Order: sequence, then structure tokens, then C-alpha cells
Amino acid sequence: MKLHLFEQKFTRMVKGFSIAVLTAFIATATVSCNQNQDVLVTEIGVRRPTRRPTATPTQAGEFYLQGQDRQARGDLQGAIQSYTRAIQLNPNSSQAYNSRGLALFDLGDRQEAINNYNEALRINPKYSQAYNNRGNARAAQGDINGAISDYNDAIRLTPDYAEAYNNRGNARAARGDRDGAIADYDEAIRLNPRFAVAYNNRGNARSGKGDNRRAIGDYNQAIRLNPNFGAAYNNRGNARAAEQDRQGARSDLQRAAAIFQKQNNKQMYDQVVNNLKEVQ
Repeated sequence: MKLHLFEQKFTRMVKGFSIAVLTAFIATATVSCNQNQDVLVTEIGVRRPTRRPTATPTQAGEFYLQGQDRQARGDLQGAIQSYTRAIQLNPNSSQAYNSRGLALFDLGDRQEAINNYNEALRINPKYSQAYNNRGNARAAQGDINGAISDYNDAIRLTPDYAEAYNNRGNARAARGDRDGAIADYDEAIRLNPRFAVAYNNRGNARSGKGDNRRAIGDYNQAIRLNPNFGAAYNNRGNARAAEQDRQGARSDLQRAAAIFQKQNNKQMYDQVVNNLKEVQ
């Protein structure tokens, strides 16, 4: 099976962070494939605080910043400890619950992540990012309808939330609604014309409908915006193979394999190598 791949990163600041101005973002993607070759992506991450946390935090906000810093550095267990201390000091910190949910999700504990998002939303029912994140966790559990409901709420609260449109598009694609998915990707791109991931994902939906030429156009845009977008090279290679451009397909798949190998992403690398075998 030629697998279409998604990767995802946030590129904008979403509303709801009030403790600190946050910048650099780290994201990972989990990928699953169903029988229709649609792929569902869940993204998680944390922006590193611009101000370094104190060495010996004493206040809830300082522990929260320490958690953000630890999470950005990949120390998820340490981040959870910091967020937990922040919550002990300030039980109404919706940001700490939301961030702890992100760290738990990254560790694979989806249900406990959802429990934390629930608490964040109990404290702040207008927390659009927590709705988006809970939608991601529900989608990863296979609860597509619950995920779409959460994305709907995220969009209702923050109408310019490009990532939530993209994520709802992924969920719609996962249940076979490719037209609805394309409409969501269109809106995500309208809101953020440099959203390479949304171009890639729209290309997948178009390819799923058999419109490989327009899909290739979307992959071209994704690669133009992010020249190291391994998933987009893989997907363009698959679309080119479907259009009988075997030379172009091999070139793209080889490029995708090289990118994932450099990133030490064995899962993605192995999937691309399998795709490459089909066009040799």
C-alpha cells in the first residue's frame, strides 16, 4: 500500500496563554493508516518561554515556565512534575492543565491527557486551544465524531484558528468526507497562506479523489514553503507514480527517504522505502 503521510507543526500563536510570551515550538506527529489510506495526524508541542525560569521556582507561574522549558527540551516527565506543582499552587491554572495534557499525550497516555484537557475546559470553557488539543487526543483514540465536535468548538471560539480547520479536515478525511476535508484545508490556507501542512493535507484529499494533478500542485506548494518536508515529497512521489511519471516518483521518494533518515525517523523512513519498492 502506498501510504500518504502527514506531518504537522504549529506556526502561529493561539489565544489562551496569559503567563508568558512564548516562541519556539517543537512538535511530533503520530500516524495511523486505515483501509481507505486516509491518515490521521495528531500534533503536540510546547513553545519555549522567552524568559528563563528561575532556578528555584516558588510561585505557580514560575513552575509553569519551568514545565514549558523542560517540555521544549524533551524532558516530559520533568515537565509533568513542574506542571503538577504549578497546579498544586494554583488549582485554577487552565494553562498548566492544558500543557500537562500535551506532555501526557506525548508520552502516549491519551486518556489522562483528555482528563487534563477536561479540567482546563472546566476552569476556562472558552479555552480554544484545549478544545483543539482534546480533539487531537480523541481522534488518536478513534473518536472521530468527538474530535470534530471539539474542533467545531475551537473554531467557534477562535474563528481564525487555522490549525483547528486543518485538524478538522484530517478528521473529516479519516471518516471519508474528502470534500468536507478539502473545504477545511481551503479555509486553513486562506487564514495562513504559508501553512505548508495544510497544502500537503489538501493534496492527500485530492489524491484520494483521484485528482492527482491538483494534488501535485498542492505538494509543490508545500515543498516550496518547506523544502525539507519529507512527507510532501513522499506524497508527491505517490501522485507522480499514479500519473505514470515513474522517474519523478523515484526522485521524490528518494528525497523523502533521505530527509527521514537524516531526522532519524525510522517509522517514516521505512514507510517511504516500502513506497519506493513499488515504483522500482
